Amino acid sequence: MTHRLIFVCEANICRSPLMELVLRAQEDASEWQISSAGTRVGPAGSRMCATSAEIATTAGDSETEVLAAGHRSEGIDADDLRAADLILTASRAERGAVAALVPEARSRAFTLREAIHLGAEPVEVREFETIAQFDADAANTTGLARYAEALHARRGFTAPPKAGRTLFGKRRRNPYDIADAHHDSPREHRAMLTAVAAEVQQFRQQAEAFLDSAAADSR
Repeated sequence: MTHRLIFVCEANICRSPLMELVLRAQEDASEWQISSAGTRVGPAGSRMCATSAEIATTAGDSETEVLAAGHRSEGIDADDLRAADLILTASRAERGAVAALVPEARSRAFTLREAIHLGAEPVEVREFETIAQFDADAANTTGLARYAEALHARRGFTAPPKAGRTLFGKRRRNPYDIADAHHDSPREHRAMLTAVAAEVQQFRQQAEAFLDSAAADSR
């Protein structure tokens, strides 16, 4: 079984390629099809930003270094989105762009932080008994697509994290969003990307726990 996952950010030069390469470095290429794309990409493919490539290489190996050097930005493709089992975006803006392009993909599209939050409590395979009562098609899904259905079913039933306020009373950025810090200070940019790499690992642990459990139950 192949798990098809697409990471999406705006330009596909910083956040989403880092997500892609960090996960690629950890997963079996024969079982996963991992890619990334952007919602606002120019006609000429751009290279991965140097800081993002450096962090990805640190988290990976020599193959990751080759992939980072060869990365060229690509725009989201409707057919690719339809074929994906799960779509993880950097922010709600990209999640909205995915849904606008392919409305039927909305149930499989989450921000990375949203997916982590919804999957914080282990997803039990028995949850699909409830899902099947309302969506017969969802009950027939397997693998990563089934994990996406479980996360989608939790929407509206899992309280979102609180945004909170700064010391000056200003509301903080939505906790589901990974802001593009590419044009901020080098320190802020690196801090954002380092956090993203760690969050991809967190998502991986949650998703693999479900996939391992589902595989054990099917034996």
